[in-house]
Amino acid sequence: MSYLTNLFNESISALKRRKNLIMLLVLAHTVFFILGQWMVAQKIPGALFLRTELYKMIQDMPFLKPLTGILADSLSLKIIYTLFVNLIFGAFLSTTLTGIVFFLPYVIAVWRSFVMGILIYGLPLTPLKLVIFYVTLILEFGGYSISSATGTDMGLSLLWPLRKGTTSRKHSFLIAFQDSMRLYLLVFILLLIGAIWEMGWLHYLGPIVTTEMLKI
Repeated sequence: MSYLTNLFNESISALKRRKNLIMLLVLAHTVFFILGQWMVAQKIPGALFLRTELYKMIQDMPFLKPLTGILADSLSLKIIYTLFVNLIFGAFLSTTLTGIVFFLPYVIAVWRSFVMGILIYGLPLTPLKLVIFYVTLILEFGGYSISSATGTDMGLSLLWPLRKGTTSRKHSFLIAFQDSMRLYLLVFILLLIGAIWEMGWLHYLGPIVTTEMLKI
């Protein structure tokens, strides 16, 4: 128990050290999510075209099919599957590993938020489903903000090692990597809670967004 407590405390300490970078990414997520909604509300042609194309793509996304197929009857398996997809593909591969080119996690973060804003605006969701959606969004994008910060920090450590108090790029990267591993405990916790929250509701209520809603 003391080991887990120490591990969690180390994660919180790493979070405090990276708070400026994380807050920048949280702000970017928020601004571009609102921007996506605003562009659809203003009926900007490019945003409306992108929205239509994305709606078509969503209906055929392969990673969503198991949730309504072989895993449909098992809540626990859907939670595990959602956590795996979000942690490995949503966080590590797309926002941490890409940090070798330090600005890519930021670009991916703002693009995701922008797309989510475009997709959700104007959909006829009930108040309960809106709550489910926004709580899920906060939990998942909170995790992605931290994972994006870890990737960006590792990329910057190679570009500018002095920010880690050393002239060695290797040593600077190792410091950033160690912090990233500590922070991933928080990423895991947020994405786990998000998966339980989202799948727990959807298992009994059905999907937030139905195919009929996407036919515009």
